[in-house]
Amino acid sequence: MALLFNFKTFVLGLFVYYTTYLHYYKCPSLTPIVELEEKILHPLTNQHSTLCELVNGGIDKAQPYVTKVHTFLDKNVHSHPLFIEYKIEEYIQCAKNRWTTYVYPLVYQLYQFTDVAETRVYDEVSTYYKQAEEFVHGKLKQD
Repeated sequence: MALLFNFKTFVLGLFVYYTTYLHYYKCPSLTPIVELEEKILHPLTNQHSTLCELVNGGIDKAQPYVTKVHTFLDKNVHSHPLFIEYKIEEYIQCAKNRWTTYVYPLVYQLYQFTDVAETRVYDEVSTYYKQAEEFVHGKLKQD
């Protein structure tokens, strides 16, 4: 049971990571001109375009709920005397600045590595798929 839970957690983490990779790294780089150029150079661009549309559609559907949460936080949390007294907003801004300064460059490198790894894995799987297809068609022609 614990192994299944760990597997589910791993798959969910992989899904969340790939979604953030698409949203923050891949989708902003897919402009129509770049998309056309990439389509010629590598066939994964069609899949990326489709996945980016899905991710952006999900974000658009979640936006009204995010707005409601921000309204609730502004009304009930950010205006609370303790929030103001302990200057929590300054801590939040400090954390954002540290994320931008220290963590995001590493995450960006990880996204670049993912981009290269994704392309190489796709090329390898395509090669093996073509070999398997030729093998199966060769066996069928013999029979």
